[in-house]
Amino acid sequence: MKKITVIGATGQLGLPVTKELNKKGVKVKAIVRDIEKAKTLLPEQVEIVFGDVADKNSLRNALIGTDTIYLTLNTTNWDEELPFHTEREGIMNVIDVSKELGVNHIIQIVGIDSSNPEFATKGMTYKTNLIRKPAMDYMKKSGINYTYLHCSFFLDSFPMFIQDGEFAIIGNHQFPMFYTNTIDLAENIYHSIGNSNAYKQSFTVQGKEGISFPEAAREFLSVYNPDIKVTEYPMEIIKQLGLPSVDEEQFMEHMLTYVEQLKEEQISESTWKVLGEPKLSIKRFAETLVS
Repeated sequence: MKKITVIGATGQLGLPVTKELNKKGVKVKAIVRDIEKAKTLLPEQVEIVFGDVADKNSLRNALIGTDTIYLTLNTTNWDEELPFHTEREGIMNVIDVSKELGVNHIIQIVGIDSSNPEFATKGMTYKTNLIRKPAMDYMKKSGINYTYLHCSFFLDSFPMFIQDGEFAIIGNHQFPMFYTNTIDLAENIYHSIGNSNAYKQSFTVQGKEGISFPEAAREFLSVYNPDIKVTEYPMEIIKQLGLPSVDEEQFMEHMLTYVEQLKEEQISESTWKVLGEPKLSIKRFAETLVS
């Protein structure tokens, strides 16, 4: 039986992946900060233990007996001067404890932008990568087997764009993206576990349909809810959204401006040979959400 320890199992992307791995018969241990919350979200077969990436002692207890870790963490602040970031110092803590305990393999998802900066047509740097990079370098020097999965835009996020009967898109998004999803990602992770061909490797994770954001939204909605219309707004509308802070406004504007000028190419064929091909189109993934 395949086994994996997931850090970030109750997050937006971590939760569906954890559920999919459980469906595939993988024995999953979830390291969480809120055990009671996790019990309400995760399948009963998942072992739930307390751990915090900011606390090495808790990680030592939680990671005992672990061979393979899957990291699915998120950065929502790109202030490099902060003393602690989950995807920087937090991951470094995981690496240090993993070395102590003899963990064999760490799998982590990151953005496709970090593996292919040439996709940025305006030469932009996605600031979140400035936070992630020190930990990624630390991982590569650690001696632990790593697998980086550089993912395209997740279709799982599409329902969050729907409010008041419309799918709101901010910015002028005309370039193609090759959208992925957590079901296909779980398949890639499944094939990474115990696979020496995935050790000390970086893979891009993309779907097979390269279309613009508005086109993808319309494809998705044709199945998810045909009554919802796609509406495109200029970037300036962010200041009218009433976000809680200026920092959140700036973060959203930077993220959307980066995505707006991102022009992907299909480069994942080598991934498919090792970790499996994507099986779900945009419409088929939408079907999984309404079935």
